[in-house]
Amino acid sequence: MCSDPAVRRRSPQTLSGFFGLSRSGSNRFVNVSGRGRPLIDPSFPFLHGFQNVKIVNCCGGILLCHGMRAEGVEYIVCNPATEEIWAVLPVPDTHETPRPHAYRTICLCFDPIVPSRFAVFVIIQNGRDITIMEVYSSDTREWTSMSSPWGHKIVLYGLEPECFFLNSTLHSSAYDSRVETFDSEGNSINMVVIVDTSGDTWRTTRQPTKAKLNFFGHSQGRLHGMDIDNRNGCRISVWVLEDYASGQWTLKHTASVLELVGKPSRECDEYYTLVAIDPERNLIFLNGGVEPEQTLMSYDLDTQKLHVICTLEDYQRKIFRPYIPCFVEWPPSDAH
Repeated sequence: MCSDPAVRRRSPQTLSGFFGLSRSGSNRFVNVSGRGRPLIDPSFPFLHGFQNVKIVNCCGGILLCHGMRAEGVEYIVCNPATEEIWAVLPVPDTHETPRPHAYRTICLCFDPIVPSRFAVFVIIQNGRDITIMEVYSSDTREWTSMSSPWGHKIVLYGLEPECFFLNSTLHSSAYDSRVETFDSEGNSINMVVIVDTSGDTWRTTRQPTKAKLNFFGHSQGRLHGMDIDNRNGCRISVWVLEDYASGQWTLKHTASVLELVGKPSRECDEYYTLVAIDPERNLIFLNGGVEPEQTLMSYDLDTQKLHVICTLEDYQRKIFRPYIPCFVEWPPSDAH
């Protein structure tokens, strides 16, 4: 990235690329155009003294990484655009010694509009319940533990749930694992669980009937929920949440990936995954296909055109994190 801070701050602060992993496990970065030198050096040379650095989460242009140094394993909150380390967090003992049958979802929460703080949420569940939540606050500079007020038997959807941070609240797809919450056709009733960074406000809102929205994003000021049904023509569904309280959703767009790529049917090992939604345009990003010819693509909801950005021969397909550069200073000049 350009070394002149003034030039960097004038650069468009919109979706610029994606962090990924090579098949060998090294960090990668691909520009949103698919061409040219990577905007960010994925080796993170500014993280002096850390080894085996892996990206855990990305939010608002800030990264949460996991790295090793002499003191042991630590979490690193850093800004790759300015090459600054914001904080080094101790890793709780529960992360070093995993509990049997426990799954952890780790989410960084940061909003460039409110740059004076960030939080890290660690949601631990056992497949039937969220057993505990651990939260790190940049205000207190320590971890706290709390139980989940979302309710008994509420669990996040999937083994690697997607979380999204918007309007100072964390969102994720979830369902109620109790049998009485299934509909007449045996489908689980899915929901979106929401918590603010202070841990004071916890809510749930229903997903559209029969929908399993497992990807969330912010576009044009609104929360979007999306899904690709790989068992049903690889059909994309894009929904917009109109009202949190009532759980009112509007179906914005549907399309078949198979039709877009000109295929009459899906091959047995062909599947697609959502990667991002553009924050300013009706444009979504997805990857997939058939090994080893999988690609990263963009799809314009207005023109209904699919564009191949690049091939993914040397990438782990599931690991793609959208990146928007952030140039706020840390700590903020008005911080107490």
